[in-house]
Amino acid sequence: MKAKKHIVRKKKVSKNRKKEPAIKQPKPQKVIININKLLSLEEAIKYVVDLSGEKGLEVFKYLIARGPMEENALAKKLKFEKANAIRKFLYKLYTKNLVSYTKKKKGAKAWYTYYWKASPERLVFLIQKEYEDEIKQAKKSIDLNKANDFYICETCNRQYELKQALENDFRCANCNGVLKHMETSQVVGEKENRIFFLNEKIRKLSEIFKIK
Repeated sequence: MKAKKHIVRKKKVSKNRKKEPAIKQPKPQKVIININKLLSLEEAIKYVVDLSGEKGLEVFKYLIARGPMEENALAKKLKFEKANAIRKFLYKLYTKNLVSYTKKKKGAKAWYTYYWKASPERLVFLIQKEYEDEIKQAKKSIDLNKANDFYICETCNRQYELKQALENDFRCANCNGVLKHMETSQVVGEKENRIFFLNEKIRKLSEIFKIK
Protein backbone atom coordinates (compact mmCIF):
# COMPACT_ATOMS: atom_id res chain seq x y z
CA MET A 1 0.00 0.00 0.00
CA LYS A 2 1.18 3.46 -0.81
CA ALA A 3 1.56 5.83 2.13
CA LYS A 4 -0.80 8.74 2.04
CA LYS A 5 0.85 12.09 1.57
CA HIS A 6 0.26 14.56 4.35
CA ILE A 7 -0.74 17.87 2.78
CA VAL A 8 -0.22 21.03 4.81
CA ARG A 9 -2.63 23.70 3.77
CA LYS A 10 -1.52 27.32 4.09
CA LYS A 11 -3.83 29.57 5.98
CA LYS A 12 -5.31 32.29 3.85
CA VAL A 13 -4.40 35.75 4.97
CA SER A 14 -7.37 38.02 5.03
CA LYS A 15 -7.00 40.88 2.58
CA ASN A 16 -9.01 43.10 4.90
CA ARG A 17 -6.56 42.67 7.77
CA LYS A 18 -5.27 46.05 8.91
CA LYS A 19 -1.56 46.64 9.03
CA GLU A 20 -0.16 47.70 12.38
CA PRO A 21 0.97 51.32 12.34
CA ALA A 22 4.74 51.71 12.20
CA ILE A 23 6.30 52.97 15.42
CA LYS A 24 7.88 56.33 14.82
CA GLN A 25 11.40 56.61 16.16
CA PRO A 26 12.08 59.81 18.10
CA LYS A 27 14.29 62.23 16.24
CA PRO A 28 17.73 62.75 17.78
CA GLN A 29 17.89 65.98 19.76
CA LYS A 30 20.14 68.70 18.46
CA VAL A 31 21.74 71.23 20.79
CA ILE A 32 22.26 74.73 19.38
CA ILE A 33 24.74 76.90 21.29
CA ASN A 34 25.00 80.67 21.24
CA ILE A 35 28.79 80.74 20.91
CA ASN A 36 29.16 84.49 21.50
CA LYS A 37 27.30 84.27 24.82
CA LEU A 38 29.24 81.17 25.86
CA LEU A 39 32.66 82.67 25.19
CA SER A 40 31.70 85.90 26.95
CA LEU A 41 31.19 84.00 30.21
CA GLU A 42 34.10 84.45 32.58
CA GLU A 43 33.59 80.98 34.09
CA ALA A 44 33.64 79.36 30.64
CA ILE A 45 36.99 80.93 29.76
CA LYS A 46 38.38 80.11 33.21
CA TYR A 47 37.33 76.45 32.92
CA VAL A 48 39.14 75.96 29.60
CA VAL A 49 42.25 77.88 30.71
CA ASP A 50 42.47 75.93 33.99
CA LEU A 51 42.21 72.69 32.01
CA SER A 52 44.49 73.38 29.05
CA GLY A 53 46.13 76.81 29.44
CA GLU A 54 45.90 79.89 27.23
CA LYS A 55 47.10 77.92 24.20
CA GLY A 56 44.43 75.32 24.81
CA LEU A 57 41.81 78.07 24.86
CA GLU A 58 43.17 79.37 21.55
CA VAL A 59 42.88 75.89 20.00
CA PHE A 60 39.36 75.42 21.38
CA LYS A 61 38.15 78.79 20.07
CA TYR A 62 39.68 78.19 16.64
CA LEU A 63 38.00 74.79 16.27
CA ILE A 64 34.66 76.31 17.26
CA ALA A 65 35.06 79.04 14.63
CA ARG A 66 36.39 76.85 11.80
CA GLY A 67 34.73 73.49 12.44
CA PRO A 68 36.42 70.06 12.08
CA MET A 69 40.02 70.39 10.98
CA GLU A 70 42.95 68.14 10.12
CA GLU A 71 45.62 68.09 12.82
CA ASN A 72 48.58 69.28 10.75
CA ALA A 73 46.57 72.07 9.13
CA LEU A 74 45.36 73.18 12.57
CA ALA A 75 48.93 73.29 13.91
CA LYS A 76 50.04 75.31 10.88
CA LYS A 77 47.19 77.83 11.16
CA LEU A 78 47.91 78.44 14.85
CA LYS A 79 51.67 78.65 14.17
CA PHE A 80 52.73 75.57 16.10
CA GLU A 81 56.03 74.08 14.91
CA LYS A 82 54.43 70.68 14.20
CA ALA A 83 51.42 68.53 15.04
CA ASN A 84 53.16 67.01 18.09
CA ALA A 85 53.32 70.47 19.70
CA ILE A 86 49.56 71.00 19.47
CA ARG A 87 48.58 67.49 20.54
CA LYS A 88 49.21 68.03 24.27
CA PHE A 89 46.61 70.82 24.28
CA LEU A 90 44.14 68.77 22.24
CA TYR A 91 44.55 65.80 24.59
CA LYS A 92 43.92 67.99 27.66
CA LEU A 93 40.69 69.24 26.07
CA TYR A 94 39.87 65.66 25.09
CA THR A 95 40.01 64.47 28.74
CA LYS A 96 36.77 66.40 29.36
CA ASN A 97 35.34 65.68 25.88
CA LEU A 98 35.59 69.34 24.89
CA VAL A 99 37.05 68.09 21.62
CA SER A 100 36.66 64.82 19.73
CA TYR A 101 38.49 63.28 16.79
CA THR A 102 38.09 60.95 13.85
CA LYS A 103 40.96 59.25 12.05
CA LYS A 104 41.31 58.33 8.38
CA LYS A 105 43.98 56.90 6.16
CA LYS A 106 44.40 56.73 2.42
CA GLY A 107 45.79 53.44 1.21
CA ALA A 108 46.93 50.37 3.17
CA LYS A 109 50.39 51.76 4.04
CA ALA A 110 49.38 55.33 4.83
CA TRP A 111 49.59 56.87 8.30
CA TYR A 112 46.38 57.83 10.06
CA THR A 113 45.32 61.44 9.68
CA TYR A 114 43.46 62.93 12.65
CA TYR A 115 40.58 65.40 12.32
CA TRP A 116 39.56 67.34 15.44
CA LYS A 117 36.22 68.94 16.31
CA ALA A 118 35.20 71.19 19.24
CA SER A 119 32.15 70.40 21.42
CA PRO A 120 31.10 73.73 22.99
CA GLU A 121 27.84 72.20 24.26
CA ARG A 122 29.95 69.97 26.51
CA LEU A 123 31.46 73.07 28.16
CA VAL A 124 27.97 74.29 29.11
CA PHE A 125 27.21 70.89 30.67
CA LEU A 126 30.47 70.81 32.66
CA ILE A 127 29.97 74.29 34.14
CA GLN A 128 26.35 73.53 35.02
CA LYS A 129 27.43 70.26 36.67
CA GLU A 130 29.93 72.14 38.86
CA TYR A 131 27.20 74.56 39.98
CA GLU A 132 24.75 71.73 40.72
CA ASP A 133 27.37 69.85 42.75
CA GLU A 134 28.15 72.97 44.78
CA ILE A 135 24.43 73.52 45.45
CA LYS A 136 24.12 69.94 46.76
CA GLN A 137 27.09 70.43 49.06
CA ALA A 138 25.73 73.77 50.31
CA LYS A 139 22.37 72.18 51.15
CA LYS A 140 24.09 69.40 53.10
CA SER A 141 26.22 72.00 54.86
CA ILE A 142 23.11 73.98 55.88
CA ASP A 143 21.72 70.89 57.63
CA LEU A 144 25.06 70.49 59.42
CA ASN A 145 25.15 74.17 60.39
CA LYS A 146 21.71 73.92 61.98
CA ALA A 147 22.97 71.10 64.21
CA ASN A 148 26.36 72.61 65.22
CA ASP A 149 27.95 75.78 66.60
CA PHE A 150 30.43 77.63 64.40
CA TYR A 151 33.14 80.20 65.09
CA ILE A 152 34.87 82.64 62.75
CA CYS A 153 38.16 84.50 62.59
CA GLU A 154 37.21 88.01 61.51
CA THR A 155 40.75 88.64 60.20
CA CYS A 156 41.11 85.54 57.97
CA ASN A 157 37.37 84.92 57.51
CA ARG A 158 38.00 81.23 58.34
CA GLN A 159 35.18 79.26 59.91
CA TYR A 160 35.62 76.56 62.57
CA GLU A 161 33.29 73.97 64.02
CA LEU A 162 33.01 73.89 67.83
CA LYS A 163 35.35 70.87 68.08
CA GLN A 164 38.04 72.63 66.00
CA ALA A 165 37.63 75.85 68.01
CA LEU A 166 38.08 73.95 71.30
CA GLU A 167 41.21 72.19 70.02
CA ASN A 168 42.73 75.60 69.11
CA ASP A 169 41.66 77.29 72.38
CA PHE A 170 39.25 79.44 70.35
CA ARG A 171 42.08 80.95 68.33
CA CYS A 172 42.61 80.97 64.56
CA ALA A 173 45.10 78.33 63.38
CA ASN A 174 46.30 80.76 60.69
CA CYS A 175 46.79 84.10 62.46
CA ASN A 176 46.17 83.23 66.13
CA GLY A 177 43.33 85.76 66.27
CA VAL A 178 40.47 85.26 68.74
CA LEU A 179 37.52 83.38 67.24
CA LYS A 180 34.05 84.86 67.42
CA HIS A 181 30.88 82.80 67.76
CA MET A 182 28.71 82.85 64.67
CA GLU A 183 24.95 82.92 64.85
CA THR A 184 23.46 79.89 63.10
CA SER A 185 21.10 82.14 61.14
CA GLN A 186 24.10 84.07 59.79
CA VAL A 187 25.89 80.93 58.56
CA VAL A 188 22.74 79.48 57.02
CA GLY A 189 21.84 82.83 55.45
CA GLU A 190 25.23 83.08 53.73
CA LYS A 191 24.89 79.61 52.23
CA GLU A 192 21.30 80.20 51.14
CA ASN A 193 22.49 83.36 49.36
CA ARG A 194 25.18 81.29 47.64
CA ILE A 195 22.58 78.74 46.50
CA PHE A 196 20.42 81.54 45.09
CA PHE A 197 23.46 82.99 43.27
CA LEU A 198 24.35 79.59 41.74
CA ASN A 199 20.76 78.98 40.62
CA GLU A 200 20.86 82.33 38.85
CA LYS A 201 24.08 81.22 37.12
CA ILE A 202 22.37 78.01 35.98
CA ARG A 203 19.41 80.03 34.68
CA LYS A 204 21.76 82.22 32.61
CA LEU A 205 23.48 79.11 31.24
CA SER A 206 20.10 77.79 30.07
CA GLU A 207 19.75 80.91 27.89
CA ILE A 208 22.88 79.94 25.96
CA PHE A 209 21.53 76.79 24.33
CA LYS A 210 18.38 75.49 22.67
CA ILE A 211 17.38 71.87 22.10
CA LYS A 212 15.68 71.04 18.81
